[in-house]
Amino acid sequence: MWYLLLLVALTASAADPERKDPKEVRLKYIVTNQELHLDKLEKELHDLEEEFGELSDDVDEHDVKQLKARVHNLEDQHNHECETYEASCGGDVLQCVSKLLFCDGHKDCKNGHDEDKERCNEAPAHVGSSFTGVATWDSCEDLLPHHVVVTIQSSKRQSFFSAVVWVRGILSFAEEAKGHDVRNYPLRGIYVFGTRTLLLGPERGSKPIYGVKCEFKFGDDDNASCQIVNPASHHVCAHFQASRY
Repeated sequence: MWYLLLLVALTASAADPERKDPKEVRLKYIVTNQELHLDKLEKELHDLEEEFGELSDDVDEHDVKQLKARVHNLEDQHNHECETYEASCGGDVLQCVSKLLFCDGHKDCKNGHDEDKERCNEAPAHVGSSFTGVATWDSCEDLLPHHVVVTIQSSKRQSFFSAVVWVRGILSFAEEAKGHDVRNYPLRGIYVFGTRTLLLGPERGSKPIYGVKCEFKFGDDDNASCQIVNPASHHVCAHFQASRY
């Protein structure tokens, strides 16, 4: 009797039109299992990204610009292929064009960097801008390190010669050896877009004692590497890292 019931059950099962193919069932099981596995992996990856984001600080755009500027400076030091009257266009392929062709409204560099907004920003020459640092004297004066300030008093950009900004300013520092007496030296000169350099010499009619050269090579308009120089010989007397304040 038991065998008869089993035979009937098997026969009914075989005759069931809705019964699925075992191969199809097995394939569906494998696919479902893989999808569950992928979902799990995706969730684990998402969790890792969130953990990594919590561990690391957001990237500061200013830091990125400074890093790019340092790399660019190192590349320029390595190449030394631009003439003194030229400036580098930047980029992976070295190209040099005349400093007088920067920021004149016409793209002379193949990559167009001679007309970039950042390159042609007049911020370093804005009236009222003051840059300060601690000057260390190598020669010309027997002074201890002291604070020095360069202040822009006037600026003007001529449409017929837009590669530079004409600037007037003043160099100020105190003599600690003389009771902190403040020295002021009126200066005049230019800010050159091509090299992002501020060049100031003695004001006309004043005694030619010192000039100032500041290179804005740190990827922004607020920090520069500056030198106090003898205007006649261009001999470097002192140097300081300047920051806008």
